Amino acid sequence: MKKYLVIHPFLFAIFPVLFLFSYNINEVPGTDLILPLLITIVGTLITYLLLRLIIKNSNKAAIVTSILLILFFSYGRVRDAIFSLGINGLDIGQLHISPQFILAPLWLALFIVGTFFIIRAHSDFATSTKFLNVVAIALVAISLINISIYEVRSLNRAPAEIKKEITSLSSGNTNNLPDIYYIILDGYPRQDTLREVHGYDNSEFIQYLTSKGFYVASQSRSNYPFTLLSLPSSLNMDYLTENQLASIETRVEMIINSRVSQLLKEKSYQYIYVGGGYDWKGITNYTDGYFVYRSESLFKKSDFMDSLADTTALSPFLIFFQGFFGDNDRKARLYAFDKLADIPDIEEPTFVYAHILCPHRPFVFDRNGNPTKSSTYIRNLWQPIEEKEGYLDQVIFVSKKTEILIDEIISKSDVPPIIILQGDHGMWWEKGKETEILNAYYLPGKDNQPLYETVSPVNSFRIVFNLYFDTDYQLLRDETP
Repeated sequence: MKKYLVIHPFLFAIFPVLFLFSYNINEVPGTDLILPLLITIVGTLITYLLLRLIIKNSNKAAIVTSILLILFFSYGRVRDAIFSLGINGLDIGQLHISPQFILAPLWLALFIVGTFFIIRAHSDFATSTKFLNVVAIALVAISLINISIYEVRSLNRAPAEIKKEITSLSSGNTNNLPDIYYIILDGYPRQDTLREVHGYDNSEFIQYLTSKGFYVASQSRSNYPFTLLSLPSSLNMDYLTENQLASIETRVEMIINSRVSQLLKEKSYQYIYVGGGYDWKGITNYTDGYFVYRSESLFKKSDFMDSLADTTALSPFLIFFQGFFGDNDRKARLYAFDKLADIPDIEEPTFVYAHILCPHRPFVFDRNGNPTKSSTYIRNLWQPIEEKEGYLDQVIFVSKKTEILIDEIISKSDVPPIIILQGDHGMWWEKGKETEILNAYYLPGKDNQPLYETVSPVNSFRIVFNLYFDTDYQLLRDETP
């Protein structure tokens, strides 16, 4: 009987981690791989050793382990595919029956049947072991190649393609330059959108903004429906070219080393990034200051682990661990608000790009800022996550936090600051509402006449530069290509 080295369970275990990382490599630091890889490898080893002890055959134990892993990591993908077809389940009276109630027992049945077949078979599965080893090696190799290609391109990449209508801002006295805050509340929608979709009126927040002197563009739309399209456009004051649309790497560079930041650094501004749950890889190469919450715990939960866990059979049960796993998410977002409130203490003029992942999921705050309770979600446990009240709760909470933050920034600033408060996109899951965003401007000492109710992010800094730095940017058409 031929014997082959049994490696496929361990490769099938690390493949989903590497695959997800390779498709999010622009945003996920390599250190976020350590814990999920450690957990999957150790978990696979324990499972394999226990099954080998029970089955008394290493090849069979390995195949059963691989079946378990494939089912485990494919669960969320299949669930999302079902939801993408518009199949959200059945409502029987007050009971909502989701496809997950069918998917979960089906997956369990497949595992039981597969295990029974493997154990009862008279084959030694040597050939199957060889085949599975080859398949697993190929899958891992593809992900490693993709990661390597990205890293090589990162080393050799030319500066992002950016159209330059004006080479620099006007020279002059820099002693009384206002701080400039570009604050992204990820996924924050328009007032009328909230009212239409959720039946919620956030007029109290809008009235607060207008009372402070903000102009709120009531009919604003983002120029693109996703973060990685919207922000490269707004931070570079232009629509994306075909080449930029085709390259994620280029678009990330356009965010972290934007034309806006380049122009302001030439004007002696300090470029500061504040991340509230959003970490752009490589941004430290360009900023003068960088504030992103880092947990000191070895067993910290990251957004990457969130996404990975959501693809697995653990996803239906994650809500019961909100109190434990959500702690780092809450701290990251609160940390961002705290750091933003400290920016006025910096003596030099600062350009602050702050990206706060709220009200966007994960939903870790209730409307009063407390940790979410599992009971909040049990009623809607099996519905698509965007339909849950968690999104609305975070809209309400982040509105309150933003009011407090704006009061602090304005009151602590010696020179009245410029503040642009925007959603980078709207309700991404609601057809027709993906680009309807909050878009508000605080432009002290200037007439709001250049602003209008449909102004979009692509024109935000064109207007600011024209008003404060005597540039002559032409405003572009406000559209969503």
